[in-house]
Amino acid sequence: METRALIAFVLSIAILVGYQLLLAQRHPDPSDPPATITGTMGPAVDSRESDPTTELPPPLRPEPPASVTVPEVVTTVETDRYIAEITSNGGRFKSFRLKQYRQRAADGSPLLDMVNAVDVRPLGLYWTRRDGSIASDLGVSYATARGQEPDGASVVTLTGTGPGGEHLTKRIRMHDGSYVLRYDASVASVDREPTIGVAWSRAIPDHADRFGGVEGPAAFVDGSLEAASAESLKEPMTRRGIVDWVGYADHYFLTAYFPDAATAMRFSGVAGGGHGEATLWSDQPSKHVAYNLYLGPKQLPELQHVGHHLDESVDLGWFAFVARPLLELMILLTRFTGNYGWSILILTAGVRLIFYPVNKRQAVAMKAMQRIQPEIKRLQEKYKDDRERLNRELMDAYRRHKVNPLAGCLPMLVQLPVFLGLYNALMQSIELRHAPFLAWITDLSSPDRLGAMQLPFVDPPGIPVLTLLMGGSMLVQQRMMPAAGDPTQQRMMMLMPVIFTVMFINFPSGLVLYWFASNVLSIAQQYMTNRSTN
Repeated sequence: METRALIAFVLSIAILVGYQLLLAQRHPDPSDPPATITGTMGPAVDSRESDPTTELPPPLRPEPPASVTVPEVVTTVETDRYIAEITSNGGRFKSFRLKQYRQRAADGSPLLDMVNAVDVRPLGLYWTRRDGSIASDLGVSYATARGQEPDGASVVTLTGTGPGGEHLTKRIRMHDGSYVLRYDASVASVDREPTIGVAWSRAIPDHADRFGGVEGPAAFVDGSLEAASAESLKEPMTRRGIVDWVGYADHYFLTAYFPDAATAMRFSGVAGGGHGEATLWSDQPSKHVAYNLYLGPKQLPELQHVGHHLDESVDLGWFAFVARPLLELMILLTRFTGNYGWSILILTAGVRLIFYPVNKRQAVAMKAMQRIQPEIKRLQEKYKDDRERLNRELMDAYRRHKVNPLAGCLPMLVQLPVFLGLYNALMQSIELRHAPFLAWITDLSSPDRLGAMQLPFVDPPGIPVLTLLMGGSMLVQQRMMPAAGDPTQQRMMMLMPVIFTVMFINFPSGLVLYWFASNVLSIAQQYMTNRSTN
């Protein structure tokens, strides 16, 4: 079997299967984090800090000190970007609905709520006690006051008494034109200055999105992204270092506390009881902490505008240096096209145009290999019992005909970073969420489906029209390529359209659209190459 075609086949499969394994290695199973030592009964300890006074067990759901009988008071603040409801029970967000985003693509779908469960209220407050234990305001009933600042910002102030008699204050400042809130918290302890932690909690979804990436606690510490899947987080994850932000991330949205300037702090991520939690701990004892709080989409322009490396939460993989410019170019194109589907098509055409010389060289090389196949077969038959002599004769034939046997594979390797970069850009782009294209393709972030017919391996139900068109285009492309001499090899290569159709059948339609368009352009290029070389 010809080595060149076998390598091409393996590379094509490895592009989609192997790359998912690489992404998994970027976020290894956090059940045994390298920077954390966890005792059986004791707290999680940062192994880079041996001073026992720095140990901070990361709590998850401490018991409330007592049942509170005071009636709940809910304060609602509405800006041009969100509607926030703050409950006096625990001084937490009861809901935080984003006006520009909905839960589903269907008309009339409710606004997306950053608070995703009734029993999980984010904006928790923790503090240390003299005996080393950690207290929480989970069961505290706060008194609530709302004010208006001269610039139009709304300020909600909550005051309460902690389980140990501590005087607690939370102050939340919200204003139009931004997803960033200002959050101040203070704990006036009766025994000493505490170390304060601010937390964000989320319920863990019952069924993880297979293309949703990592959903759970996340932080940008010491210049790198730390992220863990709350679903698989078995042991606490703790980090201490220069913190830019700490929060909770899912596929498309981010909640992040961040100080005015990166500073030495602690981050803890924990999960259990059906929810995950990320906590930002101050590095030194203090009665007061003040942070900014981002609550919004993982949209590159928005995150870059806020700064503080929040844009690093959009994890574009190993080839982010390619993916980010492509994603930004797609966003720019949409300002003119008004539709992300057309932008994907234009971007695909641009990438194919850039690599046209490389792809043409590949096609010409494959035609050249086809022309010398009869001579190659004669040499293989003549020297089938002398492998060393066969190799010498083959190399001599390649030199005489000026054919490089690897010329058909090298162009694929050159284009691999661009393909994987664009693949990740389309997978991670919130811009494609609920973005319609044409006809039945109403959400480029979801698989394309026409109707509701239940088919094997197809979830959600419906006919994957675009995916079938993609598979058909691959079949046409394979038939147009120069035929290999080995019949077994030909059958193997013709299986590729079937394999890729099955692999893509539940992929987001935006990614399938890119692949289909790339195939159509490849067919056109192959047609022109065949005409020019015949």
